[in-house]
Amino acid sequence: MHKKVYQRRRATGVGKTTTLAKIAADCVIKYKKKVAFITTDTYRIGAIEQLKTYAKILNVPLEVCYNIDDFKEASQKFEDYDIVLIDTAGRNFRNKQYVEDLQKIIDFNKDMETFLVLSLTAKQKDMEQIYRQFSIVNINKLIFTKADETSVYGPMINMIKDHQIGVSYVTNGQNVPDDMTSANPEVLINLLLGVE
Repeated sequence: MHKKVYQRRRATGVGKTTTLAKIAADCVIKYKKKVAFITTDTYRIGAIEQLKTYAKILNVPLEVCYNIDDFKEASQKFEDYDIVLIDTAGRNFRNKQYVEDLQKIIDFNKDMETFLVLSLTAKQKDMEQIYRQFSIVNINKLIFTKADETSVYGPMINMIKDHQIGVSYVTNGQNVPDDMTSANPEVLINLLLGVE
């Protein structure tokens, strides 16, 4: 059985596509996994080209999906892949229609792990609103970005504690694949203590 990873975010600039590329690079280079990309981000100018660039560098296939039929076709095409990473458009998290639109394109199912990408530079209240807005699609884990742009990690710990949810990765820069670490208790404690 293959694992599908779906990432979503609240607004542009949180680093979701770059994080997706980091995860793909880690899977391809370090773990020698067969990886594919699916993108539904047809909203942002240059989004498809950005992911195409990463796909070309990593030598992995990419399918662009405009509707649920495209998504089902792409999913079937990549059925034999170890990991299928799904990129979505960064849109205004306050607009409930955006989440509903995602459900019209992506066939959320039990074989899919869903990751919510949050920027560590966001306010606690915003993180909570984002989480609530996207919780209708069953969030499995969190990914926190921009650890290099803050020294305040309380909101991250509160999210983990309040929602009893795990963290898969923490990113700390734009370099692919380097500026990302798998999250574990030691990594999170070191962030809190300011240990590099």
